[in-house]
Amino acid sequence: MAALTAAVVLVGMLCAVDLLLTMGVIRRLREYGPDGPARAPSRGMTPLRPGEELPAFTAVAVDGARVGRSSLPDGALIAFLSPNCEPCRAKLPELVAHAAADPGGRERTIAVVVGEPKECEGFVRELSPVARVVVEPKGGPVCAALRVDAFPTTLRIRSDRGRTEVIGPVPDLTREATPR
Repeated sequence: MAALTAAVVLVGMLCAVDLLLTMGVIRRLREYGPDGPARAPSRGMTPLRPGEELPAFTAVAVDGARVGRSSLPDGALIAFLSPNCEPCRAKLPELVAHAAADPGGRERTIAVVVGEPKECEGFVRELSPVARVVVEPKGGPVCAALRVDAFPTTLRIRSDRGRTEVIGPVPDLTREATPR
C-alpha cells in the first residue's frame, strides 16, 4: 500500500510541474499574438492611423532614385516587408501582382525591405521591376519615420493640396479596389 501511495504522490507532483510549464508556454505565446513574433504587438511605436499626416522621410532606392513624402503621388502604396517573415514571403507575389497592375507604374509603389542586404536580395529582385525598393536595417529611418515595426505592413496614402496623409493600412491587396 505504501508503494501505491508513493506512486500517486509522484504522479501528482509531475502533473503540477507539467501544469506550471504549460502555463509559462501559454503566457509566452500570448505575448507574440496569433501570427508569431513578426506580428507581435509594438512596444513603443504607435502605428499611423487613417487621416494622420504622413511624416517627412527620404531614402535612396536600390536603383539610386530618391524617394520621400514629397515625391509620392496621390494614391501611392508603401509596403514594408522582411525576408525573415513568413507572412511577408506569402504576401510578396500578391504585392508584385498588385504593383504591376497599377497604372502609375513604379512611381506609385514603394517597397521597404527590412533586413541585411544579402538576405534581402530575393525580395529586391522580385520587386524592382514594379516598385521603388528601399533596403534598410530593422529600425531604419523609413520604418522609424512611418512608425512601422510589424511586418508585413502596407499603407495607402493620399496627397491633396500640399497635405500627404495616410488613407489607411491595406491588409489584403487582392480585395482592394483597382488602383487609379
